[in-house]
Amino acid sequence: MSTFLNASPIFGPVRSRRLGLSLGVNMMPASGKICTFDCMYCENGLNAERPCHEPHNTAAVVLDALEAKLREMAVEGELPDVITFAGNGEPTAAPEFPQAIAGAVALRDELAPNTKIAVLSNGTRADRPEVHDALMMVDDNILKLDTVDPA
Repeated sequence: MSTFLNASPIFGPVRSRRLGLSLGVNMMPASGKICTFDCMYCENGLNAERPCHEPHNTAAVVLDALEAKLREMAVEGELPDVITFAGNGEPTAAPEFPQAIAGAVALRDELAPNTKIAVLSNGTRADRPEVHDALMMVDDNILKLDTVDPA
């Protein structure tokens, strides 16, 4: 299976059957994958294949890049339907995930008020108060928990 990593904090936009025109947000480093699961079908590969030795993207780095991309898209006349936190692993594992969500909501409200914010997550950190509170700020929490029984 072909795998890839997102090289920057903002990627796309891409057309999604489910979400429409989606602008991706990657809180993880460009050089590796950080995830609480190790799914064999992950588009980013297995954790051992993509070890990460860099720090997470900070909220400031992500928000600066998001603002620049939203302004660029506004000039082009096509804002995204959704800003999707996904990227190279589990987005809620980023230490500054709550700050990035709060900032993304503020940018969306200012620059793209009809755009939704979504998070693609495995849900393993949703029990942490700061993650829970951040998830409650977005329009779509797409939490997916899969298991595999190799037997």
